[in-house]
Amino acid sequence: MLLVKDIMTKSVFTLETKATMLEAAWALTRRKINGAPVRDEGGRLVGMLSKSDLVNPEPQDWIKGEALVEDLMTPQVLGVYQDDPAIAAAHGMITANVHQAVVYAPNGDLAGIIGAMDLVRAVAEGRSFTVGDDVDPRLVEK
Repeated sequence: MLLVKDIMTKSVFTLETKATMLEAAWALTRRKINGAPVRDEGGRLVGMLSKSDLVNPEPQDWIKGEALVEDLMTPQVLGVYQDDPAIAAAHGMITANVHQAVVYAPNGDLAGIIGAMDLVRAVAEGRSFTVGDDVDPRLVEK
């Protein structure tokens, strides 16, 4: 059975709540990623910011560069555990209509991130997914 930890990205870039949307857009584009988890000043995971979140603010905020990550982020974060079946991440992303999920270690620490492209890559490589009724993606809220 293919597990989340087998295909997740272990190196996770995170954004801070007080970063501007211009800084966030630059950081995501420069790293060629579609989104990133957001941490507060204490390091606690409080949301997710995706490129699609950047197209929704009021135009005057965008022009002035005043909107902050905390104003634009989605506070609900889809989370799976690294030892969950990879198919759980796929089902969770479909259900939540998102393209990525954070991955937690057994102790609850952030262990990685899994995105739609990680799943597509696994399929393209011929990796086998096991589909079962016991899939339990978790929607973790702020």
